[in-house]
Formats: sequence, structure tokens, C-alpha cells
Amino acid sequence: LNWESRGRVYARNGILLASDIVVAVVALIPLAGSPLQAVYAAATAALWGLFAGLRLGLVMAVPLCLFQITAYEPTWQGLVTGSAGACLTAALAWTGTTLGRKLRSQARTASELAATRAHEAVLAERLRLARDLHDTVTGDLAGLALATRGLTERLEQEGAGPATVRTANALCDAVRTAHRHARSALDGLRDDDAGVAGPVTRIARRWSELTGTRVNVMVCAGADEAVGPGRAWHIRAVITELLENIRKHAQASEVDVVVTTAGNAAEVLVADDGRGLPDEMSPTGGYGLRGIRERATSCGGNAVWTSAPGVGTAVRVTLPAEPDDVPDGLSGTPSGRGPRRLPQMLTGVVEVT
Repeated sequence: LNWESRGRVYARNGILLASDIVVAVVALIPLAGSPLQAVYAAATAALWGLFAGLRLGLVMAVPLCLFQITAYEPTWQGLVTGSAGACLTAALAWTGTTLGRKLRSQARTASELAATRAHEAVLAERLRLARDLHDTVTGDLAGLALATRGLTERLEQEGAGPATVRTANALCDAVRTAHRHARSALDGLRDDDAGVAGPVTRIARRWSELTGTRVNVMVCAGADEAVGPGRAWHIRAVITELLENIRKHAQASEVDVVVTTAGNAAEVLVADDGRGLPDEMSPTGGYGLRGIRERATSCGGNAVWTSAPGVGTAVRVTLPAEPDDVPDGLSGTPSGRGPRRLPQMLTGVVEVT
């Protein structure tokens, strides 16, 4: 419990505010008729305006103003002095409100700046990793692929035994596959795409060409405008990881990729018709699913999956709006349906085969 998390609630609690007014008036009684009365009342009103806002701050300052007007001798000098103190109290309530608005605006700006710097740091680190991988692992694999292909051709020319040639071909295929995966990882690290619909379709098309598995992509109309750039990047990363898990484990013949929005929040559903998750899998899932859940949690969302033998697996990832996003009423709601029942409200359907 602290002011950052509960301050707004405290500032709107009628009992606490009324108690604060009573305490302030009681504290003014010993100061009646002295210059400190006006100073204390003005400072208290400024604090009220700071955290409660102008209207509520002025309403709370009314008892202090009335107390000051009636606290002096019933002469014209006392009336002028009390009225001046009351005006000072009201003015300080307005000043506190203005200061509070500027401080909150400054805090929002600082938060946005920190988020921007963090995003830039992440991008810089990704680019550094991409350069290092390109200069080391990817280059080595490319050279190894050429060497294994040359070895296979040499063995065939020299009349090596069939088993030896098959082993060499298998080694060559494995190296080419590893090189292709490394290149795919580089493309992910250098993800310069913007938006959702186009990049998701390209990810699915590349994956389908690599695996030969049919992919149905459905993206909610207006998703590119609704989802912020940070969340769009997470959506692409989640879909890439889920498709990779399907390639490794599911033995699926068809995959559905669905992206829906509600305001600026997004939901990703990836469902396959594969063999499902093994019964002995831990409650938190394997490494890939744990990574997806951790990514969703870091964004304030969650990830859940359902699976059954012979039916397949469906993973639903919910990502709330970015902190600086303001919902604009765009249509689109999460489907809330099972793995193979696709939402009917979606438009802009792209089928990748």
C-alpha cells in the first residue's frame, strides 16, 4: 500500500476527506486571530488541490474560508483580514491544482521517455546479437553447408558405398536446415516490420513454405491501427514461437492463426490439429510455452492453452493495451471459442497454403 498505487482511491474517499477537513478546522482553532491561521489554511488548501483536484479542493476549502472570516473581531478590519485569508486559501487551492497537473504530466512524460529508452535499448541489443550471429554462427554454417555438399559430391564421384553417401546426404541436409533456421532467427532479430496483418501473414507464409503445413491466418479488421508498435512486436514474436513449437512437436496438418482486438488490447489464438500436449508435461508447460507465458506476463497479460489427444492444441495469449494507448472504440472482441471454431466477426482473411 503506497501513494502511487492507492493515492487516487484515497483522494476520492469521502470519509477520509471529511476527516481531513475536521482535523484541519480543529488545528485552526488554536491559531484563531493570528497570522499563522491564514498560512496554515492556505497551505492545507494547496495540498488538497494538489491531490484532489480543483473542484474538490475548493469544496474542501470552504470550511477553512468560513472559519477565517468568522475568527476575527466583528469589525471592518477583522472582516477584511478574514476575507483576505479566505481569498488566499482559495487561490492556493487553485495553485495546488495547477501544480498537481504539471507534476502528473511530468511523471507521464518521464514514464513514456523511460519506456522509449528501454525499447531502444532492446532494439540495439537485438541488432548487436543479429550482427554477432551473422558474423559467427550463420557464416560458419554457410561454409559448413558448402563443405558437406562438396563432400557428398566427392563421395558419389569416387563410388563410395550407398550407406556412406546416405549418411553424407543426411549430414548435408541437417546443416542446410540449421543454416536456414539461423537465417530465420536473424530475420526475427532484425524484425523491422510494422503493424500486425502484413507481418503475421508473411511469418505464416514462410513457416508454411518451410514445413509444408497449411496455415489459415485471420486478422481482425483495424488491428494495425488499434495495436501499438510494442504490442505488435510481441504479437509477431508470440506467433513465431508458437509456430516453431508446432513444427517441433505437434505433427499437425493444419494450423489456425487468429488475431483479434478489443480497443487497443489484443488476443492471439494459435490452434493446430496435431497430437496434443503430452500427459506428462508439467503444469507450466515446456520451455517454449514458459517463454510465451513470461512474455505475456511482462506485458500485463496471460497465456493459457488447452489440448486433447487427436484434437490438437490451442494457445490463447492476451496482451493488454500499451501504457500510452487510449482505446478508441475499434470493433473486435476476443472470440472465446475453441481451437477449431474461428470467430465469424473477423475480416481481411488471408489463407496461406
